Amino acid sequence: MGGKISPLQVTYKDKLVFRSVINLDGKDEDKIIELLYDIFKSDFIDNRTYLAKDIYIDPKEKEKSKNKENIFWHIITRVHQKSKKRELDQQRAKRIKWIKSIILNHADSQIKLFYNYEKNNKIRLYLWAYDVDFIVIIQKLGKKSSYLVTSFYIDKHYNRNIYQKRYKNYMNKKDENLLNCEWF
Repeated sequence: MGGKISPLQVTYKDKLVFRSVINLDGKDEDKIIELLYDIFKSDFIDNRTYLAKDIYIDPKEKEKSKNKENIFWHIITRVHQKSKKRELDQQRAKRIKWIKSIILNHADSQIKLFYNYEKNNKIRLYLWAYDVDFIVIIQKLGKKSSYLVTSFYIDKHYNRNIYQKRYKNYMNKKDENLLNCEWF
């Protein structure tokens, strides 16, 4: 709980620095999934994670597929354009350790924090480590709880300009749905 810095990051002159990604090259997909699940389990199930020290990030342990939380699958896979099935996304997967770090360090100057009004009439919190193009999305459940919707690396399929526009819209208070929407 709280602001511990993971081995993945170091602070340098009060700046959060993302140093590495997990090397998944040459590994069998089943072994990759187990490695990634061990990290997810440690970060979100065995050790509770809190946003702003008191908003619990619920891993929704009861909602499972293939004996693993649905949220886990969302943070390591993406829908393949041709097959329309979720497949392992190495760009997401090898950055799995960044998720908790971004949540715990959401106030760091390298994180662009903004809210977005979604098509499903929900307001979601985006934590964007913009220098490394990685986004964590969180949905509020109640006053003191939320859940991790997904996270992903911005690549050619995820247009950086979309998130920059959302960030600016929030900062400029252009969307009436986002007025006074902050959770903390």
